Amino acid sequence: MGSCGQHASATPSEQALPVISVNGVTIKEEALANELQYHSNSNFDVVVQQAGQTLVIRQLLIEQAKQNGVDVTAENEEQAIQQLLADKVVYQEPSEEDCLRYFQNNREKFVTAPLLEVDHILLPAPADDEDAREVARQNAENILVQLSQDISDFAELAKKYSACPSKETGGSLGQISSGQTVPEFEQQLMQHGEGLVEQPLTSRYGFHVVNIARKVDGKQLDYNMVADKVKGYLVHRASRLAIQAYIHGLVEVAEIEGIDVGFAPELNIHL
Repeated sequence: MGSCGQHASATPSEQALPVISVNGVTIKEEALANELQYHSNSNFDVVVQQAGQTLVIRQLLIEQAKQNGVDVTAENEEQAIQQLLADKVVYQEPSEEDCLRYFQNNREKFVTAPLLEVDHILLPAPADDEDAREVARQNAENILVQLSQDISDFAELAKKYSACPSKETGGSLGQISSGQTVPEFEQQLMQHGEGLVEQPLTSRYGFHVVNIARKVDGKQLDYNMVADKVKGYLVHRASRLAIQAYIHGLVEVAEIEGIDVGFAPELNIHL
């Protein structure tokens, strides 16, 4: 039951969608409504902008495919667009010198992942329960105070308080490298050196009291070990930038109504 003077905000499905047209062809409202599900943002206007821009670009590419003699049907639109791009988008593949220069300027990207031996105590709390998370955070900080006085109590405290099965082995997670734990925990973990981490680390599961018993930093890889990866990345980047430039040219001469089509420095194109 609504209270006096208050109005329920409209859900996305209830909000009016813009009427978008491309060179006189109107994008169907149901097509725009369906495209919304593939874009995520807390601001509904941003979602509409992203979805509308995707459909405008797609329509422009389909028009170009038809104009260039590609047989386009409802069943083969994706293949037609890919054929158009393959025929019309030209870019220069990186040379060996380009690849080597990129490697030399970005050596930090070509390092093996660190290897850590980690002990932890998990104080559980659901991600959407603020009260429970505050209690878990305070409990984690209390345990940290005890451990800062005597780290040898870690195994005992893990067995007493941790909600992780690792409590049976003193909280030991064994050796951890990249991709072996949830991303938000790993990202924080990799930033610390050996020893007791001074603040609790957070994850979707709750708060973690962490001791890094050992850390072996990643090693710099030689160019010959990553040459194919470097070239693949540079080819992909050159291709995407060329596609962006081609689409930008189509947008500049098109008659587009109902939405402004903008470009990021490197457009993330959804086709």
